[in-house]
Amino acid sequence: MPTSEPTTIRSAQDIVQKVMRPKNISLDCGALRKGIDNYLVDVRLSSTYVSIGKELIEMYTRQAVAGKRLHSPELMDRFRDSYIGMLRATLHRTKTDLTPTQIGILQFAAIKYVLSETRSQLQAMLQQQDDTLAQQQYAGSRNLMATQARFAWMRQNHDDFQYRVNVAILRPLQRGDINRLRQLREEQLQGTFKEALNVMYNPLLAAANPQSARLLMDHYALWPISGFSDANARVEMALKRHFPELAQEALRPERLDVVHSEIYDELGGLFATQALLGQAENQQETLTEVFSWLEQPGNVRLLFDAKLHRASADAIRADEGIKAQWRFNADLKRFAKALAEVRKTFASDDEYRLMLAGYQLRKSWHDSDLELIEIEQAARYIAGIDVKKIAAKLAQFENSGSELLKRLDAQAKVNQQQFKEGADDVVLHCFADYCRYRLHLRYFRLAHRLFNRLHIIVDAEQIHLSRSSGHLYELLGQEELAQTADIEPEIVHHTILKADVRGSMTVTQELTRQNLNPASYFSLRFFEPINKLLPVFGADKVFIEGDAVILVNHEYNNAPDQWYSVARSCGVAKDMIDIVHSKNAHSKQTGLPQLEIGVGIAYADEKPLFLFDDKQPIMISSAIGLADRMSSCSWKLRQHFDAGSFNVEVLQISTSDRQSGDKGQSQLRYNVNGILLTEDAFAKLKSEINLKSVRVNLADGMHTMYIGKFPDMAGKMRDLVVREGRVRTWEHDSVLPATDATGVFYEVLPNTKIASQVLEAARKQD
Repeated sequence: MPTSEPTTIRSAQDIVQKVMRPKNISLDCGALRKGIDNYLVDVRLSSTYVSIGKELIEMYTRQAVAGKRLHSPELMDRFRDSYIGMLRATLHRTKTDLTPTQIGILQFAAIKYVLSETRSQLQAMLQQQDDTLAQQQYAGSRNLMATQARFAWMRQNHDDFQYRVNVAILRPLQRGDINRLRQLREEQLQGTFKEALNVMYNPLLAAANPQSARLLMDHYALWPISGFSDANARVEMALKRHFPELAQEALRPERLDVVHSEIYDELGGLFATQALLGQAENQQETLTEVFSWLEQPGNVRLLFDAKLHRASADAIRADEGIKAQWRFNADLKRFAKALAEVRKTFASDDEYRLMLAGYQLRKSWHDSDLELIEIEQAARYIAGIDVKKIAAKLAQFENSGSELLKRLDAQAKVNQQQFKEGADDVVLHCFADYCRYRLHLRYFRLAHRLFNRLHIIVDAEQIHLSRSSGHLYELLGQEELAQTADIEPEIVHHTILKADVRGSMTVTQELTRQNLNPASYFSLRFFEPINKLLPVFGADKVFIEGDAVILVNHEYNNAPDQWYSVARSCGVAKDMIDIVHSKNAHSKQTGLPQLEIGVGIAYADEKPLFLFDDKQPIMISSAIGLADRMSSCSWKLRQHFDAGSFNVEVLQISTSDRQSGDKGQSQLRYNVNGILLTEDAFAKLKSEINLKSVRVNLADGMHTMYIGKFPDMAGKMRDLVVREGRVRTWEHDSVLPATDATGVFYEVLPNTKIASQVLEAARKQD
């Protein structure tokens, strides 16, 4: 399959090269522990999600069977909120006990619950009606005939009820998922199973039968009367002849040996698609779906839309002349010939009119119409098929039947006119839906394979058994996670911020000389503003003393959704530097010396230790020493970098100069009002937020930058720009160029013009 896409079309081959196909999907279910039956994965869903879902589905089911509009906005909002809360807490667990691959699979349990519960509720209502019927038969009730008629009607419309309830629930969940979890998914899953939402909210999942008329009318087309499977096989053969260079996967492969088919089919999805997709192969641990160009709807217009081809031909004539246009038009005969054959093999004109009727009904069908006529019959009437027979049936219902017949007659006129004037457009529309239906059929099979590997446990004894054996996956909301903790919240990781305040002695002496109070000056202009930052970014003071400010951001075992310790430390650091700049601007106006700071940030993948001086805790952490190094600034480097573009530079001391390095270290650092991260801190930052790498051309050359957003404690999203600097070499009081061996360092850019330029450049690249 060609993957490169030419920028312009100059030949028929260019069109073929633009043909695309969806990426294949492969999921490793072996990444999850097997449950108590040693085959299925045990999953417990949030009790809030389950209880509200049960109540909502019961209400919607009763409304559907009663012929009412499905409506309960407050309960639906609560259910959606419980789903969002459960998924949000689960996504944050990539920082603790779940991998992106595991979450990608486990999230399907939430959808399986909805589908299973809807099915159970409808079965319960049918069973209740059946019991009533049996009792009336035994008692010889005069209501027997009415009950029999209602029972028959419920059974006949069972699939439509199921579809309506599922759609009414899954659509709001989908909107909530996209609007409220999209960014978190990108940050935490890092591109794992990117198609998950398309598979989870595939329209086919809502229906009991992927060929149900209501489903096809709403989302696809009412396929040929002769059957979709046979028509599809004919289309595949024709397209394979006309486009042999395009790889094509048959929708329904050769029949499998029974012993190699899937073991479970709990919701019946694999059986329901057997006529279309064939037997589902037992893929055991690794679930795969392989796609071809026929599962990409956009390819239909690309290959067969005469309007697009004429536009390309006109462009070729304008650029290369009329002869080039003639050659192009001659090549296009291949596509026209292919379309003509495919159109003929897929359906007759009557069947295309039937599909067009389905598109018309999509906008005009009422749920109450189902009591009078089936969707297929309404479409056939509009398409001019079995008109007298269907009209006679509607005549039995007097007023309501007459009203529906008027609507169908009006649609029939439109149908005839539209097909007469635009049959080619109708055919292209049908084939685009055909490709999308193929894609969704494969999504449908994959979803049911996932459902068949997930065992949703609600029984308390089974939950206890699976949990005690270490086999249970619990998808809970944040409040439930906190309630399940057996002990007080425990610090599991922490990030240290060290701000080395330089020039404080000079400022103090100058203030004293002018008979001003240094203590109040620093308190009002520096330390108190810093104290106000702490709750904004969830930081705590380790100590603030003299020329050192040390802060810590803790991460607790019961709140993985708040594990942004490095990102929030960066936020504190940026605002601290803003405070220094503001203070220095005032000092310059009043003739006072200016302050400068250097900020270092270090992450520790462990909890800190504490000693106690009386009741005062004293933190012991290796990250304090590392942050101290990152915040330091060597006096030797000032003359080399004070006029530079950035606030941080790191130099490797040459072997010959190693003995003269500051504090016996192997590196020198320049840090003047800058923020330097340890490598571990940068690695942790990448796990916290989605950092996008961009190359930016600044005045002094090309630079690699990373940009991202993180939430403060109030949920406000804040920008972050990190520069990847190259470590250079310090030898004989000179700066030598960087080499691959000297490595890189990471500087968080303060709120400067350069940071704004980087963000603007990144927006232009999107």
